[in-house]
Amino acid sequence: MEVKVLEMGENYVKLLVKGEDHTYLNLLQYYLLQDKSVVIAKYHIPHPLTGEPELFVRTDGSKSPLEAIKDANKKIIEACEELLSQI
Repeated sequence: MEVKVLEMGENYVKLLVKGEDHTYLNLLQYYLLQDKSVVIAKYHIPHPLTGEPELFVRTDGSKSPLEAIKDANKKIIEACEELLSQI
């Protein structure tokens, strides 16, 4: 996965996420929206065959959007580890 910052402000970030699709981005969006500091978390794939996904995250300012993304990824890792331990 390659991530490129397209836009960044004090409480928002727009990222280009190469090499990913709905599988990961939908999961990431779910965990981002569980964070009380996240106001908006959405992604867009312009074209299903050739488009590169864009992720947009806005927070209320109590946490940076990059920190929110890191926290959501940690929760995804924890959920995967829990699932693997049950198999």
